[in-house]
Amino acid sequence: MSQFGDGDTVTVWRDSWHRARKEHKCRACHEPIAVGHRYHLTFYIFEGDAHTVKRCERCQTIFEHLSGRISAEGDSEEFCDEELNCGHTYRERWEEEAPPWLAALAFWRPGDPLPEPPKVA
Repeated sequence: MSQFGDGDTVTVWRDSWHRARKEHKCRACHEPIAVGHRYHLTFYIFEGDAHTVKRCERCQTIFEHLSGRISAEGDSEEFCDEELNCGHTYRERWEEEAPPWLAALAFWRPGDPLPEPPKVA
C-alpha cells in the first residue's frame, strides 16, 4: 500500500489516460489491459532513471484513493506503492475496513462501471 522515501525527488512526472491500441499488462494486478480498454500511464524520472507505469482503471482508482489518504494522513516521506504491494492491509494501515465502494473493486472486471465513492454533501 505504501512505502517511505529517502527524500530524493522525482525530476519529471507525467500522468495521462489512454485507450489501449494493443494489449498491455497492468503493473499492479498483472491482468491484461485489452485493446479498447482505458488505462492510466505514469511516466517519471527518478535518480536519472526513466520509469513507466501502466495501471488498469481498477488499480488506478485504488492508487488514487490510497495516494490521497496517505497524502492527507501520512508521513511526508510516505507514498503509495506503484504496484499496490507493500505487505500490509488497509485495516493494518488505518485500523478500519476499506470503504465498501473500494472493497467492491476486488470483484470489478474490465468493461464494468467502476464503483464510485459516495458523494460528499
